[in-house]
Amino acid sequence: MAYLLTAVMTGGVAALMSLFEGHAIGQIALNYIVYGHLGMATLVLATVAARRFDRKKTR
Repeated sequence: MAYLLTAVMTGGVAALMSLFEGHAIGQIALNYIVYGHLGMATLVLATVAARRFDRKKTR
């Protein structure tokens, strides 16, 4: 669920910025899709890195 919400928020911000800059509807949709996926990828990378470098684990 967090991945979906991250996509909606990051894509939404990119779409709003494009809207305020006066871009066409196609560019707004493209920014929403592209930056939404980049936001999800960033969250996945942060999650994997947090699990990989967890200092609380005892070996």
